[in-house]
Amino acid sequence: MKSDISEMLNEKFSETAARTQLESIMENLSTVSDSLQWVKTLQDTGMTESLKGLVYLIANLRSVLTEDMLNGIASMLNSILEILSKVSDPQVVEGLVSLLDGISSGKLSKEPRIHGTFSLLGELKDPEVEAGLAVAINMLKGLGKIGKH
Repeated sequence: MKSDISEMLNEKFSETAARTQLESIMENLSTVSDSLQWVKTLQDTGMTESLKGLVYLIANLRSVLTEDMLNGIASMLNSILEILSKVSDPQVVEGLVSLLDGISSGKLSKEPRIHGTFSLLGELKDPEVEAGLAVAINMLKGLGKIGKH
């Protein structure tokens, strides 16, 4: 190993290919520095080991899975991502959280009080109840179609 870094740099600068590479590194020093910082962060947080494991998993799966299997997995992942994008809509999230909160706290079972057929018919006139009932009926239709196959 060279004892003096300037001697090592001079030797590398005398080689055309190495000189071009070193010039490229020096011209992109901020990018190199940012990349090294990112790698350092990954290493400090333990993510490098996780990423290595993922790479090994993917490499092993690639050797085991057929092209059709990979296409099927890709199709499923696309479907899952599509569902997640719809579920992540803030209005949908707010509605689901409100619904789950109402169910778990028991608030949804307290109001309105249904005491018989006439109070039920009265509640059916509420526009929100009408809309909710239409959604529920359409969901049941969809489940019925799926169940027929």
